[in-house]
Parts: sequence; C-alpha cells; structure tokens
Amino acid sequence: MLRRAYSKEEQTVDTDYQTDEEWLLNIQRKLYTWSQGHPGEAWRDTWKWVIHPQNLRLAWQRVARNRGKRTPGVDGLTVRRVEQRIGVERFLDELRQRLRNGDYRPMPVRRVMIPKRGKPGQFRPLGVPTVADRVVQAAILHLLEPIFEAGFYPCSYGFRPKKSCRDAVEHIRNAIRPRKERSRTDRPSPPYQWVIEGDIKGCFDNIDHHSVMQRVRRRIGDVKVCRLVRAFLKAGVLANDAFLRSEAGTPQGEILSPLLANIVLSAIEERYERFVVPRLSRAGTPYVRPGNEIRKFRHRERMAGRPVFLPVRYADDFVVLVTGTQEIARAEKEELARFLSEELKLILSPEKTHVTALTDGFHFLSHRIYLRWDDRWGYWPRVEVPKEKINDLRYRVKQMTKRGSTHLSFQEVIDALNPMLRGWGYFYRHCYGAKDVFYKVDYYAWDRLRRWLRKKYPKSPRRAVQRRYLRRIGDRPRLRWVDKRPLFLTGDISVGRHNLVKLRYPDYAIAASESPVHNERCTPGSGTGVRETTAGNRSIGALAPCSLAGRNAR
Repeated sequence: MLRRAYSKEEQTVDTDYQTDEEWLLNIQRKLYTWSQGHPGEAWRDTWKWVIHPQNLRLAWQRVARNRGKRTPGVDGLTVRRVEQRIGVERFLDELRQRLRNGDYRPMPVRRVMIPKRGKPGQFRPLGVPTVADRVVQAAILHLLEPIFEAGFYPCSYGFRPKKSCRDAVEHIRNAIRPRKERSRTDRPSPPYQWVIEGDIKGCFDNIDHHSVMQRVRRRIGDVKVCRLVRAFLKAGVLANDAFLRSEAGTPQGEILSPLLANIVLSAIEERYERFVVPRLSRAGTPYVRPGNEIRKFRHRERMAGRPVFLPVRYADDFVVLVTGTQEIARAEKEELARFLSEELKLILSPEKTHVTALTDGFHFLSHRIYLRWDDRWGYWPRVEVPKEKINDLRYRVKQMTKRGSTHLSFQEVIDALNPMLRGWGYFYRHCYGAKDVFYKVDYYAWDRLRRWLRKKYPKSPRRAVQRRYLRRIGDRPRLRWVDKRPLFLTGDISVGRHNLVKLRYPDYAIAASESPVHNERCTPGSGTGVRETTAGNRSIGALAPCSLAGRNAR
C-alpha cells in the first residue's frame, strides 16, 4: 500500500541557512522515522530529493573521496578529468537536467579482474561504472539507505553504516556463551550445539533482478526511482571490448550493489524472524518483543524441546546457530537451500556449506570460533586468530624482506611493512590470546629485518649496523628497527574483548531520536495498527527493531 508519511507541511524541508550535510541529515531522519513506524508501506515521493542540487553535490563529494576516483569507466572520464575539463558545477547541472528530462541512461560498467587475496590464480570481477553513474547511484543511496536500514534485522552486519565484522563475530560469541541459571548449581550447557556454515555460489553475480525489484518496490513507491534502479541492474557489462547483457547479478564495485544485496539477503533473517524479532499480539495490538523477552522466548523454546535457529549474517557470509540434534541441523540446511533456490534463485554450495559441531569450531570472517571445555566453568566460547592467517602474514612479511628487495632503502621496507602489520593487528586485537600472537609476529618481523640488513650490508660489522638502525624509543623497553620512522609493533596494540553493547548507530538514527519534533508512527509490525507518538525520545533502543547486543544476544 502506497502512503505518505507526513502531511505536506511536515514534508516541507526548510533549506534556508542549512548546509548540504544538514539538509540531507534532515531528510534521512524523516525517512528513517517514517520507515520504522510504517514497515508495510512504500514511500512514493523520492524523486524530487534524488535530483535535488544539494543531494547531487553530496553525491559528488562521496565519489570524489573514494579511492576509485582515478579509475575511469567506459567513457574514459575520471574525477580529475571532470574537474579540469568540464567543471563540477557544469557537470552536475547537465546531469540534473538529463535526469529531469528523462534523457539519462546508465552506461555499461567496465569489467576489471582483480586477484583474490590469499588465492593465487583466482580473480574477482569488479565492475567500474562511469563517474556520472556513480554520482546518480550515490544520490539514490542517500535516500534508500535510511528507508531500508530501519527495517533490517539486528543480526545483519555487512555493508551497514556503523557496523563491522567485529560486531558479527562478537554477536556469535555472546550467543553461544552458556548462561547459568540462579536455580541451578551445575555447569550450564551451551544454548546452541550446531552451526550451519552457509556459502552462496557467486552471490553478487547471481542475484535475481526480479527478486531485487520486488523487494525494492515494497518500500519505494516512486516509479521513477524504481525504474532507474532497474536500469542500473540491466545496464550490462563491457569486458574485452565485448558487450554482455545483464540477466542476473549486480556488479561488485557499484555503489548500490551492497544495499541491493542486503535487501535481497534479508530474506534469510525473515525465515527465522520468530527467533530474532518475533512480532506478537497483546490485547489485539501487534508489538515487537524487546531484547530480553526475545532471549527468554528462545530459552522457553529450548526447554520445551523445540529447535531454535539464530542467523548471523555479514553480507553474503552467514551462519545459522542451531539448538537440537545433528539430524535437525542437516534437515534445516536442506530446507534453507530449497528456500534460497525458490525465493531468491540463489544456490548454496554443497561443497562449502557444512553442519559443524560448535565444539569442533568453525571459521567465520577470518576468525576461528568454537566452544572450549574448562574444568571450572564448563563450555566457554573462544574466538581465536586462525593459524592460516598467521602463516599468511608471515609469508607476506617474508616476501617483502627477501633477498631480491635489498635494492630498496631500509625505510622503504619499513613503510611497506607498517600498514600491513597495523591493519592486521587492529583486526585481530579482540581475539583470545591476541597479545601472545602479536609478540610472535613482532619477533618474526624483527628477525626478518635483521636478516635483510645482513644481506644488504654483507661487509659491515653486525654491531655497526645495529648501532645505526636499532634504537630505543622513549621509555619503552623494546628495541625497534628505526630509520626515519620506526617499525610498527603489533604488541603495542591494546587488546580486549569487543564491546557489542556500544553498538554505534547511523547519524540519521541518532538525529531521529534527538529530534524535538513529535514523530507520529505506527507500532512496528502493526501495518495499520494503533498509532503512537514519541516526543524527543533519546533512547536508541527505541529506534532499533530489536536489540541483541551484549547479554541479549543469546
């Protein structure tokens, strides 16, 4: 059902004395608040904001800040060439005029093959749109994201603002952690025993266009916007000077692709909705269970001997935690594969989709997660750095310090190692035993540089080389290799468990909670249910459909 969220007076946005960022934040706040209160309705007045000059300027800034600004599309234009030859204002004015007149047509994306990290000989296809297409997609994303973000499930983390893979991993750790009941004195049993590791074959390349548009039209009633989104899906690919029609899939590299993939893959959470955000009815009024009630609901299901399923998804990587027997988990894997095939036209890889016991452990987002037995506490969840990732880092350090690189200066080698060590260390700093792993990595890098210096200066005395490059920085006891800048040590990174309770929310969600304006909305899940009014509600928990953070993640 198509419906306006506000009256004409409420939809009017005062743009006087507003910066572009303030204008967009105000629009996104309205869309987010409306979408939360009207989950079954579609917003139909979006086009006027897509082609608004302020939105296009912000879209240009987003494209100009991206690392791919130097990569041209099929028309050969880059951001710098547009700035130098055409001018930004003229470029945006002409683009806006084409959009208003209906003359704008998306161009095919240029296919570029990039090597897969850690998989020699394998490549990932990347689609590079033109600069104009990137700007239009960014303008559409600014408006579609708050509408769909309000309806996404709290167990989905990939390609969402202010969410990361650390949140997804910590969500799983909290979910599988046994909790002791007050009435019992024995060791608590784990709430989940099995996990379904899902792997979708070529997810981005095989997403069904009909499924995408069907789900987009549920929330977007503007025909022009839907037609433009479909045009981007059907734009085609230019590979090796040959045009390929797009019958399915959304190219990786497009700005809209992550959002469209999330819109489609949210069907996985919908399948298990009663275990994530079950919508019930109290006195004839539908409502959404708060987080603590959801946890108690799942506990009652377990006590009654019924299976419980909890999905956690990061983009196209997902797992489903299962309470029950191995036969139940295997049967659910087959049902899930059938569901994805019929509903989304996606195929689960039978070779990579497994049912694994949590005591054996599984890999998710480059982390190893498992239940470990402790004589004092019973089963306890562990998140560790996989040995393969440690060996992969050691291999990359070895490649940068091999004999063939002695023509480089010592500082060039340090500058090549530092960002790699820093990024790797901060990614794994929340794992169990991270400090011990970091010390071993630091020693290996330190020793490789020592060997590299001996190869570079074979005739110099060892002590002379060490006096030149080995120094103590400040009051730190550890010696570092230093030229102009020191070698980064991962052991200096502060480690600790990731705090899922401190989940961050998008700026427009925070703005919606702090707005002094009375926001009229329907009770979530009610469709045409009773309206409720919130005035200046500052509680972020009131914005989220369900909070599974921290202790409520079980």
